[in-house]
Amino acid sequence: MNIYIDYPARMERIRREMAVEGVDILLATREKSVCYISGAFVPWRSYALMSSDGRIEVNTLLMDFERVKAESWLGDRVVGSGPVLPGFSLIEQAVARIQSWGYAEKTIGVELGHSPRLAAGFLFATEYEMLLKDLPKATFVNAINVVDKVSATKETGEIALMKRAAAICDAAQEAVRNELRPGLTELEIAGIGELTMRQLGSEFHWPITGSNEIASGERTAYAQCGCTPPTDRIVQPGDNVLVDLHSTYGHYYSDLSHNYIIGKPTREQERLAEAYTGAAEFLISKLVPGARVPDIWQEMMDYLSSAGYVQDALAAFGHGIGIVGHEWYPAITSGEEFSHIVLEPNLTEVAALVINRPGVGGHRLECPVLITQSGNEVLTKTPIRPTIIA
Repeated sequence: MNIYIDYPARMERIRREMAVEGVDILLATREKSVCYISGAFVPWRSYALMSSDGRIEVNTLLMDFERVKAESWLGDRVVGSGPVLPGFSLIEQAVARIQSWGYAEKTIGVELGHSPRLAAGFLFATEYEMLLKDLPKATFVNAINVVDKVSATKETGEIALMKRAAAICDAAQEAVRNELRPGLTELEIAGIGELTMRQLGSEFHWPITGSNEIASGERTAYAQCGCTPPTDRIVQPGDNVLVDLHSTYGHYYSDLSHNYIIGKPTREQERLAEAYTGAAEFLISKLVPGARVPDIWQEMMDYLSSAGYVQDALAAFGHGIGIVGHEWYPAITSGEEFSHIVLEPNLTEVAALVINRPGVGGHRLECPVLITQSGNEVLTKTPIRPTIIA
């Protein structure tokens, strides 16, 4: 599937945002930033350097830079670093390039911060100290907003890639549904989904949990739990089964969680499934242009309170999604970090809902949603309502 991405236009949008933030040269180290600028999968400690006058360089580990160069639109502007070679480490090369480009006394944007993701790629404290020491006349500013703002709103080609990734997740859920039965282990269920996704072109298993997330029985009902790597637990009749699948196509993610009940549900399971379905549909209805992140969060908390399930729910209702590494901005939480965010057309957000009741079971919603001019489009087609496996 050949999809056109206008990378020069993307770089121009980044430079415009740099100007808004007062940044002369951007030293981006986060995985999402390096992948977004290079158009390639770059898993190592790397940087993307962009100057206001049009120069770009991506630097990654020497052992992988030839592959990245071949797969990136940047070609020879991809170079390699060797952390054990004197003068050839990543930050030493960044300093040398900033100096040679004439930006040693300018405003340098770096990516400072923290994240619930273990490997987000923010600048390390030791790297920052090296920059301060070696570029004493520069002014450093935190520039995480530059790539965050530009990459949150998707280009036409990005949307096409994300729709393909979503279709792969849908097909994998169908494969799981067709095979799901008592006697399978959670690990086997993960394998069924993964095999289907790979056969359909998924390139990379992306979540930080290291696997498709599968839970069954009591493992679906851990309090506040939104993370369930699979185990060798064997699915039993009467179990709730949670299947959370993650595909990547053209370096773009999808994220689809669906819920199953093995056999005839109990009355308590039926009530939980109905409450979950209503809350999930309510959440999706709120993901529209003009909606503010804190308002969505509060409306969800009010809905769950009135339904009698707020004590069973994880108090977070979405996260961003896009290119490799983009799985946070913006998150629908109660904190200050995203309190200023207003949803706008072409922003993509994973609608997320966790309702777990110990002793009964648990359900998880994750599905990618595209904000449109008039509302939204759920990119996956798998139903929201849990599936009963007779």
